[in-house]
Amino acid sequence: MFFPQFAARVKAALGKLAQSGFFRSAAEKAGELRDRLWLVVDRLMEKLPPEKRLMVLGAAVGVCAVFVLVLTGIYLMTESDKGREGAAAETVRQGYIPPDDLFLPNEPDFVPGILLEREQRTEWTADDAAPLWQDPLRNGEEPWRNRIERTIDEIMESVP
Repeated sequence: MFFPQFAARVKAALGKLAQSGFFRSAAEKAGELRDRLWLVVDRLMEKLPPEKRLMVLGAAVGVCAVFVLVLTGIYLMTESDKGREGAAAETVRQGYIPPDDLFLPNEPDFVPGILLEREQRTEWTADDAAPLWQDPLRNGEEPWRNRIERTIDEIMESVP
């Protein structure tokens, strides 16, 4: 799905470049650049051992290919941004902005309300609270005392 759209955009961009005469001037400059680069490459290849020449040539071709792809991507992104800006400006000029563009949709109400199954008690007895209460001193106070002292020591050590 993405590739046919990308290929169509590349084809359209290359068509625009061809109509603007970009390729003629670029071909002339590329010819000059090619001649200069060929001289540099020849000099470098003479200095390299034969077993490393192919590796260096492959790396250079890879770097050039990545460079061309990056330039093509940048050009396509700027062209698509121009198209978006044009469509937005046209919408504003017509005086119509869809409400969906201005307002966010309502969030779903996912928090349930409070269900009162019984009336709240105004007073609690010890028997009422017994199932909900756990006595911290049931196992003695020593574990709690040690924990409190350890926490106090940590806090005091962190004070400058």
